[in-house]
Amino acid sequence: MQVIMSTDGLPPAERFEGWLDHMSQLVVPVRFSSDNRADFHGRIEAMDLGGVQISSHLISGCDAFRTSRLIRQSDPELFYLLCTLSGRINLVQERNSATLGRLDMALYHTSRPYHVRAGGKQGNHALLLAFPGGLLPFAGRALEQNIAKVLPGSHGIGALVATFLRGLAADRSPYSPADLVRLGITLTDLVTMLLGHHLDAALPPDAGRRSLLLRIHAHIQRNLGDRTLSPATIATAHNISVRTLHRLFALENMTVARWIRTQRLEHCRRDLVRPTVEREPIHATAARWGFSDAAVFTRAFRAAYGMSPQEYQARNLPASSVD
Repeated sequence: MQVIMSTDGLPPAERFEGWLDHMSQLVVPVRFSSDNRADFHGRIEAMDLGGVQISSHLISGCDAFRTSRLIRQSDPELFYLLCTLSGRINLVQERNSATLGRLDMALYHTSRPYHVRAGGKQGNHALLLAFPGGLLPFAGRALEQNIAKVLPGSHGIGALVATFLRGLAADRSPYSPADLVRLGITLTDLVTMLLGHHLDAALPPDAGRRSLLLRIHAHIQRNLGDRTLSPATIATAHNISVRTLHRLFALENMTVARWIRTQRLEHCRRDLVRPTVEREPIHATAARWGFSDAAVFTRAFRAAYGMSPQEYQARNLPASSVD
């Protein structure tokens, strides 16, 4: 896993503010508060597995809120599977509440407000698996039956999922891009089994479709900066027809063009407010992620986030960091 954020190198008085600055730049922005500001510690490591991502969070006691305003600002429509390794975590969403002890898991999503509380001053350690809901074969309503409910990870299918997550997070071995995609497929199938068990639903026969869609998502992510990326090139790369490609996305209530545009916009948004990245003209950022026309990019960005790229950057970067 790659270290995404750590407060270890910051002076104690600056750790919580540093944490807040980083968390405000995430694809899924959240608002944090903590009673442990004077002695706050946080560390996030992450691994990209194609269409899914696993991350490790070691954090002091705090509260994380995703509000309606933050959802309007940015919503990649992801589901999260949270697995507690140590400490005690409480999750509230959709009028449901789950208190998670060691190896307990819970499902929640980015499109509705939620509140996550890590109790105690120190020692909270959790793993987070992020994935698009469309990768799972369940309808939205079926998934929401499991929102913010305890999914035990100490026995049965839950133990298989928790053990796999822990092993993957602890393993420092280098993986090839192809192996990372395969690991993502395996995790997706394990989560399908877990939720299918708790939904008392038979496992679907379309695992091949989900695996193909995951590979397509990974291919698109790797080629977002290629302006020639299109349904035709994607279909050719996976030996399927363009019609089949569109049908795959339609089954997830999505279009190929919309998925590509959403991913490009999210990468641009992150780069625009990333203080560690040397500042570049906004049109150059857009071009790097596949937008050939600056005006088209500005209109798409405003439609997605409610403001122009310039306004968004000015609001989310210190004045000294903006050209």
